[in-house]
Order: sequence, then C-alpha cells, then structure tokens
Amino acid sequence: MNEWAVLGALQEIAVLQQDAAAEALPLCRSALESLTSRLKPDADPADSRLIRAAAGLAYYKLTLRNFAGTDGITSFKAGDVTVSRSSACTLEQAEKVRDESLLAALPLLTDDAFLFCSV
Repeated sequence: MNEWAVLGALQEIAVLQQDAAAEALPLCRSALESLTSRLKPDADPADSRLIRAAAGLAYYKLTLRNFAGTDGITSFKAGDVTVSRSSACTLEQAEKVRDESLLAALPLLTDDAFLFCSV
C-alpha cells in the first residue's frame, strides 16, 4: 500500500484534474502515514478499508485546502444565471465521507482517543 493507491481511491471520491492530483499526493501520503501509525499489530496494511480511510482523510484535508484558497467567494452571477456553492454543505459532506471511511477501518486501528478515569 502506498500513496498512489490512496490517490486512486481519492479519485473515486472526487474528480481531480491532473494538477490537483499532483497537489493531492502529499495529502494522501500524510493521511496514510497517520493511519499506518495506528494500525493494530495483526492488521493487514494492504486492506482496502485502510486505503479508503486514508482517501477519506485526504479528501477532507483537500476540501479544507480548497476553501482556504477561495477568498470566501461562494457565488457567481452572470446575467440571469447564478451559481452558488455552500461551503458549509461541502465541508459537511467531506466530514461525512471522512467519518464513514474511518468507521469502516476502525477494526484495523488502535483506539487512541479512549481515556479511563476513576471518580
């Protein structure tokens, strides 16, 4: 498993132009590294659920990056035609994709967010 496999899975989620795919590759590598560091000892690193989870994470990061570069422009009007985009809805969709893909890969990952305290 490598970042190219994650990029392939990311391209199933989002349509990426050639330049965008090259820019997304470091995000795929970063997402993959963050998940492989959490792998259970008996988990298969080539499991497709892990690849899809890394792609979901990269998709969320790519969505955040794209909104950071838009200067807040969410609509465009030309004559009678208006095209608008809701950044909140797009981000919500990216969060949903990320969370669902991570949930599917949960059996392969160690739980790093659990804390047990006595009262």
